[in-house]
Amino acid sequence: MSHWLLVTGDLPPTFTGGIASWIEDLARALVGAGHRVTVLGRAGRDTAAAEAAWDASRPYRVHRMWTRSWQRWQARWVDLHGRSLLAGVDHVLFSTWALAPHLGARARARGLPVGIAFHGSDLTRLPSPPPALAAALAASTARLPVSAFLAGELARLGGQATAVLPMPLPLPAPPAVEPARAGLVCVARLTPLKGVDRAIALARALGEPLTVVGEGPEEGRLRALAGEGVRLVGRLDREAVGALQASSRATLLLSRADRDGSGAEGLGLTLIEGMAVGALAIGSRTGGIPEAVGPGLVLDEPEAPALDQVRAALTDPQAGARARAWVHAHHGPARCLATLEACL
Repeated sequence: MSHWLLVTGDLPPTFTGGIASWIEDLARALVGAGHRVTVLGRAGRDTAAAEAAWDASRPYRVHRMWTRSWQRWQARWVDLHGRSLLAGVDHVLFSTWALAPHLGARARARGLPVGIAFHGSDLTRLPSPPPALAAALAASTARLPVSAFLAGELARLGGQATAVLPMPLPLPAPPAVEPARAGLVCVARLTPLKGVDRAIALARALGEPLTVVGEGPEEGRLRALAGEGVRLVGRLDREAVGALQASSRATLLLSRADRDGSGAEGLGLTLIEGMAVGALAIGSRTGGIPEAVGPGLVLDEPEAPALDQVRAALTDPQAGARARAWVHAHHGPARCLATLEACL
C-alpha cells in the first residue's frame, strides 16, 4: 500500500475546528484502508505533554513543527520540517494552499503527486490571487476543494479544481431504535460571520432549547442575547459534540458573509456530522452551506424565517433517516478515498 504525507497547520489536541477534524478523519480512513500515514502538523505553545499523549495514541505517525510567526512563515516552516519526511512517501496532500508552495515544489521535483485541499477562508478571503497561490497551484497535481462553491472561488482566483472532495468523516451505523430527540445545537466559532445570533433568535422564536458549542470574541454579546432556554457551553471535544447532535432535533449553521461578499462559509462540516447521527440540518443560503444541508432545510431569510416550514421539518419523523442516507450517499471514508485515488 502507499505512504501518504498529510500536511496541516491545524492538528488536535491544541488546534481544533474543521480542518483539524478533517485531517484526523482522513488519516484514520487511509490507515483503515491499509495505507501508511505520516501527519506533519503544528505544535502548540506549552502543550507538549498533551500533544505527545495524543500523538502516541494515533494509529499513524505524527511529526510536530515547532515554529514562530506562523502566519507569515508557515510555508517555510513546512518546507524546513517536511523535506526530510519525503523519503519513502508516495503521495503528499496539503490541508490548505498556503502550506504548499515550497514543500510542494520539492515533492514535485521528486516526481511525487501533490494534492491541495481547499476548505474556505483560504480562498474566500482573497480579493485577488497572491503570488504564493500561483506557486502552490503550480506545485500541485490535484486541486481538491471540499465544495462546488469553493471550486468556483478557486476558478475566480485562476485555478482549476480537479474534483470536489467528499468529507472523510466516519459514518456510524443507524441505531436499532431512533432515540428521543429534543432541542437544537449550533457548533461554531463565536464570531459575527457564523450567525450564532441568528440561531439564538430562531430557537427563541420556535420555543426550542438551544445549545451553542464554541468560543470566540462574540461570547459576551451572545450571552446577553441568549436568555432562557439557550446554553453557551464553550468548547467541547468532538465526542461530546457528537453526543449532543445525536440527541438533538437539528444542527443549525446560519452563517453570513461580509458586506463585500468575502468570508462565506466553505461548506459546513458540523451540519454533515449532525446528519451522520440523524439530526436535521438547517443552514443559511451562504457559500457552500446549501451543499452541506442535503435533505434538510436552507433558509433564504434566516433573520425572518418561515417558522411553520421550520416546525414541519423538525417534526418530520423521517428526517433523521433521510439525513443519514444522504450522508452515506455523498460522504464518508470510502467516497473520499475513491476521489483521492482517482486524482492522486
